[in-house]
Amino acid sequence: MLIDNSVQLRRPEPEDIEAMHRYRNDPRITATLGMTSRGYARADIAEWIEFHRKNRDDLVWTIADLNDQCIGHCGLYKINSRNGVATIGICIGDVGFWGKGVGTTVIDGVVSYAFQQMNLRKIRAEVLASNISALKLFDKLGFKTEAILREYKYRNGQYLDFHILGVFRNEWEQRCEQWQPE
Repeated sequence: MLIDNSVQLRRPEPEDIEAMHRYRNDPRITATLGMTSRGYARADIAEWIEFHRKNRDDLVWTIADLNDQCIGHCGLYKINSRNGVATIGICIGDVGFWGKGVGTTVIDGVVSYAFQQMNLRKIRAEVLASNISALKLFDKLGFKTEAILREYKYRNGQYLDFHILGVFRNEWEQRCEQWQPE
């Protein structure tokens, strides 16, 4: 699925393991994520890919540049079709793509897909309070803070707050009518 003239989304493939292994073990990357990591072996990444390929409650894509090289991944997790809700997550693993609008483009495309193709009614995001860039991105795209879990994640000797964000389909559609990309 082509998102714009700089990135595409596709199903994860075995060829992505090396890139994912590299960035999932990079402290600059893992510091921005809500997960806790003690490091990953290549076999762990292969299992993660296979798990998400089979799991019907998750839909995960590789974010690839136009040369089809893996630069990150994103997904809709905990998809609950009955309630029309999913949680979105994104990881731009190649720091050369940070600050270039890739996150905005990908989240915009995935949320639009979730509302228009999957008929979901709400998308949630879970973001560390220390990840200011992600909080700004989701705010720009119309997500609202629904809760702050105080001192929820332990990182580097301190407890960090965790933001729960959400956007409903009608809010998204209204934003899309008014919003112009930068």
